Amino acid sequence: MKDGRELFTWQRSQGILALTLWNSLDMDISKDNKAQHNAQLKALLDALTSFMLVSTGDMLFENGLLHFLAVLSIDASTHRLRTAKNYSYIIAGVVYCIRVLCVE
Repeated sequence: MKDGRELFTWQRSQGILALTLWNSLDMDISKDNKAQHNAQLKALLDALTSFMLVSTGDMLFENGLLHFLAVLSIDASTHRLRTAKNYSYIIAGVVYCIRVLCVE
């Protein structure tokens, strides 16, 4: 786990947004309290947006999302990269989710 923490680089205010999300999830949500629900939703969208809409220039793996997708392309059983047939549906799902979240 220590190696994973050292390899992952936080960009700009991503760490602060992640902590804000973590703290907002600790709040007790009741059916009557829409303000807390809205605060959690805003914290989630802010944190996700910070990972999706970050500019890295020439250093692509400085983006946590791209780093995650690169690691996800490794097939654990064969110790090689996944073939396009076995990986393109994963990328398509991620692209779809990013589009939906960006519209939100």
